[in-house]
This record gives sequence, C-alpha cells and structure tokens, in this order.
Amino acid sequence: MDKTIVFYDQSCRMCIGVTGWLARIDGKRQFQLEPYQNSEYLKEHPELSGSDFEKQIHVVTAHGLLVKGADAIFEIWRKTEHWSSFMAYLLRLPPFIWLARPAYKLVAQFRNQF
Repeated sequence: MDKTIVFYDQSCRMCIGVTGWLARIDGKRQFQLEPYQNSEYLKEHPELSGSDFEKQIHVVTAHGLLVKGADAIFEIWRKTEHWSSFMAYLLRLPPFIWLARPAYKLVAQFRNQF
C-alpha cells in the first residue's frame, strides 16, 4: 500500500467538504479518499466495524496502521505538508491531544447539523 486511505461519510456535508479540500491540496496524490459506505477495502477487511465508521473518520496509513478520530485528522494534516502542518505535531502532544480527542468526538456527534 503506497497511499494513505481516508474513509469518510459520504452523507456528511462536513466530511465531503474536508475531503474536497484534501483532494485539492493533494499535489503528490498520496491520499485515497474512500466513502466507507461503498468501499471495497472494507469488504476485504471485515475486522473493521462499519458502525464505528459512522462515528469518526478512519485512516489507514501507507504502512497499514489504522488511526481514528482526532488522531486521524492530525495524521492527514501532518501528511499534507501544508504550511500549517507543523501544528499537527504540536497538537498531538499532551495536554493538547487530551483536549482534541473529546472536542473531535463532540463535533463528530453533531456534524450533520453544520
């Protein structure tokens, strides 16, 4: 696997907006954007829970590591090499990550209301 796979909810406007932005800035074509609802990858990996995908974004790194939620967002951000990606390293450190994970869950819970 040479690309980072980003699984998102194709029925979520916020998720579509974020993946659209990611597609525009992905000059190196290092991300594969997959709606979890119809992903062949997920059909080949039944150990991944479909109901969990409804709650948070999932990323499978180029090295095969599964990352979820706020950690997945920071993994994507870090890998974009956007000028602001240094923040992804910083926000992964305590105490920031302790705040980022519950904040992500709160936003994800209400994402369809935005």
